[in-house]
Amino acid sequence: MNKRVLKMSLKRATGCDVQHNGWPCGTCFFAMSKKLTNTDWQGLLLYRGDYKEKELKNLPKDKEKSLQKIYEISKKVKL
Repeated sequence: MNKRVLKMSLKRATGCDVQHNGWPCGTCFFAMSKKLTNTDWQGLLLYRGDYKEKELKNLPKDKEKSLQKIYEISKKVKL
């Protein structure tokens, strides 16, 4: 997953870029879909570089699959 592509898709879907380097906040992330979980959020935080893996306790088993899920959801959001 390309970081720039994912970030831009999330920005378009949420209208939010308030966190470091233009990523959306958790409130806007979760507002995209009820299918998103804390596991997805923590995977995104790791991918963004906010935390190290050992600092997160609820990471997805398949990180790439979770990022793909987030991306697919963000592409479907209608503003």
